[in-house]
Amino acid sequence: MKSNTFSILFLLCLGTICAILLLSKTLVNADKGKTMPQITYIAGKSLQSDGYDIYSIEQEGVAIAEIVPALGNNCYAFRVSDGNYWYHLIDPPPDLKTLEQRPTAYGNPILFPFPNRIRNGKWEFEGNTYQFDKESESHTTIHGLLLNRSYKVEKHTADENGATLVCSLNSQDFPDIIRQYPFPFTIEITYTITDGVLTMGIVIKNTGESNMPMGFGIHPYFSVDISANADASKAVITVPANKYWELDDVLVPTGRQLDVDGTLDLRYGQPFEKLKLDHVFTDVNFVDGVSRCSIENKGTGHGMVMESDGQFRELVVYTPPDRDAICFEPYTCPTDAINLEAKGIPAGVIVLAPDEVFSATVRIFLIDQSK
Repeated sequence: MKSNTFSILFLLCLGTICAILLLSKTLVNADKGKTMPQITYIAGKSLQSDGYDIYSIEQEGVAIAEIVPALGNNCYAFRVSDGNYWYHLIDPPPDLKTLEQRPTAYGNPILFPFPNRIRNGKWEFEGNTYQFDKESESHTTIHGLLLNRSYKVEKHTADENGATLVCSLNSQDFPDIIRQYPFPFTIEITYTITDGVLTMGIVIKNTGESNMPMGFGIHPYFSVDISANADASKAVITVPANKYWELDDVLVPTGRQLDVDGTLDLRYGQPFEKLKLDHVFTDVNFVDGVSRCSIENKGTGHGMVMESDGQFRELVVYTPPDRDAICFEPYTCPTDAINLEAKGIPAGVIVLAPDEVFSATVRIFLIDQSK
């Protein structure tokens, strides 16, 4: 009888100890939940504007990017918060109708199969001559064939590692692309937000049966006055390039490269108020595999950075007239590269073999200059 009583008491005590331990663990976890900030990522279709579906990826309370897949998969807005204010890094259009009418004037236009201009829209490759469409009065075809093309939304996901939107385009779905550029391809763009950083991943595949010449670039517009209390004129612009291509009267390279000087020497920073630019910079400096263009708003204590990986050997810098905005445009090759190479001037034209893939990465983020 004593043995049974002891066994019962032992089990009761053991149960009490386990309950106390479990409660203690629960309280510790509850305390952690109160003291540790919770990171929440969100991705999906957010709303419709001017007849277009808008997709957003978001780190709640920290960063949000908005993309319109049906208008060239343009990431037309990106805002980041320091906990007190929201800073507008990408300069957005006033509305999506304006973006539809001026697809290279706002946000982040995607330039493929060539960035910038091709003289007379005409070019040769492996013994054949090709012609891109152009305006009759224009001396060039400009900014590729993908502006305002509708991309397919492949997936939008969010987990503890970030928020992601993946969109793709197959050139064979667009007869007028194939007519001008008879090299079938797919392009997949992945936008991701993690820890307040917007990353753009690019994957292009040659799906045809012959070699495919290509150049790739983007044309992002960045707000120089990233917040209401920023003085755009005093913002410092930095671009890590040692040379630039001499351009002719239709903004096509002559083939000569010149050393940067004066206000074209942006390596150590120039005030925005001094700049009037539409230049193709080259001989880019890379640190840890990336180049870094930046805007520093010293009055706000904040700025922004665009990092481009080693695929991008050129940087076009453009200051649109009468706007507190600037474009840092990473390119894999300069303007009219394929015609430069036809003259024996190395210009970085990429040639993909059948089934070969090109990939590249660009990152955009806010910097706190007080740290």
